[in-house]
Amino acid sequence: MPAGRYMEAFEATREALVNQCQVIVVGGGIGGSAAALRAAQHGLTVAWIRGDAGTARASRARYVYNVDNMIGVSGGIVQRKVLELLSGPEHAAAREAIARAHFHIGVPEIVEDVTLRLTADFADVATLIDEKAIAARAGDTGFVVETDRGQGLRAGAVILSTGVMDRQPRVKLTTKGGKVVDDIRWIYPWANAESLLYCILCEGHLVRGTPVAVLGASDAAAQVALLLHERYGVAVVLLGNGEALEARPETLRLMDAYGVAFHGARLVEILDGESGRKGESLRGFRLEDGTQVPARFGMVAMGLHRVYNDLALQLGAELDAGDGPEDARHVLVDDATSETSVRGLFAVGDMSRHRSGTPSLKQIYTAQEYAVRAVQAIDRRERAVRRARVLERR
Repeated sequence: MPAGRYMEAFEATREALVNQCQVIVVGGGIGGSAAALRAAQHGLTVAWIRGDAGTARASRARYVYNVDNMIGVSGGIVQRKVLELLSGPEHAAAREAIARAHFHIGVPEIVEDVTLRLTADFADVATLIDEKAIAARAGDTGFVVETDRGQGLRAGAVILSTGVMDRQPRVKLTTKGGKVVDDIRWIYPWANAESLLYCILCEGHLVRGTPVAVLGASDAAAQVALLLHERYGVAVVLLGNGEALEARPETLRLMDAYGVAFHGARLVEILDGESGRKGESLRGFRLEDGTQVPARFGMVAMGLHRVYNDLALQLGAELDAGDGPEDARHVLVDDATSETSVRGLFAVGDMSRHRSGTPSLKQIYTAQEYAVRAVQAIDRRERAVRRARVLERR
């Protein structure tokens, strides 16, 4: 087929999609950003619904800051390149200040990088929408996703990467005025400063050489404590924060063998360092029975608070067969493409679970991988339609 006729067919396909994009991506974190970028790179028209300030606060990514377990992502690389640029003697003072600085690269920086790339290089195919997706339904030619500001976006395929939220530890703290406030808000400074950790795969290595307290009372929490001790040889304590320990006999025997103690009393104070900046340097926890537990890090392992599966449910996607509440169950997906039980609807990241039962690592780079796999599946279908249309015009 002559190149000119091929381009006419290509542009005709594009023109038919002016009022309906090919992909809607919902989720402003790692999985969503990876899906939006790859879709744009493949030339697919994509609407990326990134959420608003409220959804950002409810995101697990807000608490999992450290991504230095990803090959090629390191603040040290940025620092070195900046120092190389400031090589002259006139920049000696700047080099000294930069050498002392910590160039942190976390989830916000990775997402910001994708945002910059999309707006600079792919504005013709990518639309960024900083609104909350509140409803979804099947349409005549695919799906319709509605936002809280009244937008109704249409697409042949949808990728959900809306994530999960962990149960947060409540601290029964007495204020200076003598009022007892039992709330999760007391943990935020330490979570934001990476003194409280949330992902053993992403952040577990940070505890090397330091005492750590694992917050949780389930067998899974006890296994996290055992794993930290086995990998890093550190002193570990398990804090139930008012809950009784429920662990298998084998787990209890291992805890005894490793010297992993369990304390069930409530947390009443998070002990800070001497820097004067709250959350900067954790030094332990004080319990309601007076026990003080030294710890440089706390690992939150209290289980899921909820899975953000609302849109998947509205579209009829199948959930796993857990016995918990519906909003704490994962969305079942195909192992290879992360497609749900609804054709054209994909779910990636922490919100998903393989239908086969095969475990999937819940890490940043695996969320990116499955986001890319989902886009690849969508792209194959789009190209198959395009090829059929081109051949019809011969």
